[in-house]
Amino acid sequence: MILALGLVAAACSSGGADRASSPEVVTPKQSATASAASAPPKSILQLGDSIASGEGTLYGYSYNADTQEWDGGNLNVAWLPPYDECHDSPFAYGQVVATYFGSQFTQLACSGATFADGITTPELDDNGNQMSPAQFGNWANQTDINAAYDAANPDLVLITLGADDLQFSPIVKACIENGYEYYFDLAKLQCTAKNPGATVQSDYFDFLPTLKQNYSTLVGWIEARAKQNGVPIPKIVITNYANPLPPTGTKCPDTSWLYPAQTRYLSRLVTQVDGIIESTVTGLNDPNVAFADISGAYTPQGSSHIWCSDDPWAYGLSIFSMTDPSSFDSKAPFHPTPDGQESIAAHVIPAVRTFFPPPTTTTTATTTTTVAKAAVPSTTSASASSTSTTKAAGSTTTTKPATSTSTSAPSTTQG
Repeated sequence: MILALGLVAAACSSGGADRASSPEVVTPKQSATASAASAPPKSILQLGDSIASGEGTLYGYSYNADTQEWDGGNLNVAWLPPYDECHDSPFAYGQVVATYFGSQFTQLACSGATFADGITTPELDDNGNQMSPAQFGNWANQTDINAAYDAANPDLVLITLGADDLQFSPIVKACIENGYEYYFDLAKLQCTAKNPGATVQSDYFDFLPTLKQNYSTLVGWIEARAKQNGVPIPKIVITNYANPLPPTGTKCPDTSWLYPAQTRYLSRLVTQVDGIIESTVTGLNDPNVAFADISGAYTPQGSSHIWCSDDPWAYGLSIFSMTDPSSFDSKAPFHPTPDGQESIAAHVIPAVRTFFPPPTTTTTATTTTTVAKAAVPSTTSASASSTSTTKAAGSTTTTKPATSTSTSAPSTTQG
């Protein structure tokens, strides 16, 4: 159901501006040359951070619409092996996409990963212990090259990366701490449009140029690696981020740790970085790369599932409780629920379709091609091939002349 909603019109309102009414897919320049009878991807590989890994989805939290708080949760849950600290989950959007296409799926994403710590080098925890090998390795220096990437031989690479590079979690923490200082008249309120504060400046604004370069570097490395290995260059789909923050600064338990002005400003930052990721990725003008706009994943068809709604699709700050100190060990806040992950997948699938379009059926005696606007895939693919998951150790009518081609929109049967 969620996947169905996500692939139809999606609206995201933030900072006073309405985003596109449908999932935005920026197609590569040469995508029009793709065969209409293209087979689905055989091997999908995921790189990225906690959004890509499925962080938070296995804790077991449930949302109480009456109190607007998250209840329950077990922090001792077992995550998918072999790297438990990566918090990889079967609910991750990449797995949903792979299941839809009937593709083999290799999960390399890890919670907390950045380009410098996780993609190019092994990811370390706060104590300096290795959480996982480098997801890709440093191709320029030929160090920490992950053999699991080559073993997967992907024809599609999904990437969600950048929030941890911009230190979003530490920024939110600093905003909360400043809020308490402000309450006791110990500091001016920061994390606002008028006063962003030093942490936002250093971790966010000062790092943006590097973030932009990282996308270009990683794409270049993926292509160079394929050429050296003598295999076809995989198609690459890069996402931005879904925004759970109420753009108006609405107050509810999930935003209670922040002042409304801080919530509004943080929401604007997410919207801003979403735009930066989009312009950077599309600016590559690379025929092997497509951009998937998932910013509206929590507002499909204008139905709000952001924080302070009746059914949020992202875990909120109400998980943290002063009466339960262990609750602060949870990494769930800001991350998609299983429904959120499914909606993200629904926004990613159209981008994948630019490279792997569904079969077409040629008909005669008609002059129009009808594409079901709201037809969407379900989480179950009817593809003959079953999906195996590997966590590597190592509706619009278009007028056509004369003969028309009926293009089958994604449906419950994967073509």
